[in-house]
Amino acid sequence: MPTKAYSGSRILMNNIALYILIASATIASPGPGVILSITNSLTHGRKKTAYGILGISLGMLGVAIVSATSIGLVIATSKKMFLAIQLLGAMYIFYLGFKMAFGKRKLFVLDSGNTLDVSSTSAGRLFKEGLLTSLSNPKPILFFMAVFPQFIDTEQTYLSQFLILASAFCLLVLLIHFCYAEAFALASRYLWKAQDNLYLITKIGGVTLMFISVLLFVSVVFTV
Repeated sequence: MPTKAYSGSRILMNNIALYILIASATIASPGPGVILSITNSLTHGRKKTAYGILGISLGMLGVAIVSATSIGLVIATSKKMFLAIQLLGAMYIFYLGFKMAFGKRKLFVLDSGNTLDVSSTSAGRLFKEGLLTSLSNPKPILFFMAVFPQFIDTEQTYLSQFLILASAFCLLVLLIHFCYAEAFALASRYLWKAQDNLYLITKIGGVTLMFISVLLFVSVVFTV
């Protein structure tokens, strides 16, 4: 018969694929971070873009820590409140998905004359811009507050679960932003076609989030 700790770990690992799907759909949707990575790729070159992406990822980690601390306090105070947060979180995920799937199309605009010398901007400045872009955006806090509770087992150690979820998110930020930067660097001559693909990715991600949010909502309701 499996131990309680083993059972909890197995549940977390079974759910990690769903978490990665939600996080990937959210990260891939156009936002300040994605636009910054694309712009850096087109104006500063691939190598320096990496510093900006690293700043974005570490900024997300900082936001995740703030959100996780708040969630941890709620778990320690009231499990009923934690269930309420899970329900609100599922609804927020649905809202994000709806905006992505049916919101107005955002065009990526880059001035054709904006061709900075790759040596004119320091790597430190690009890192700082990426870090501040994440820290100054309130939406990631809402995202973490909505998503983390869906994958937390209150019977297991909270810190280990947080480390797995936060680390996975930051790694996904690095991977997806590097993919965007590389793709737009290669497709710079065909920017409008690249934007069409970006818009399609956003719509698919939005529908995916809406579907997942319904499943999460139902699962929480049946655990009450």
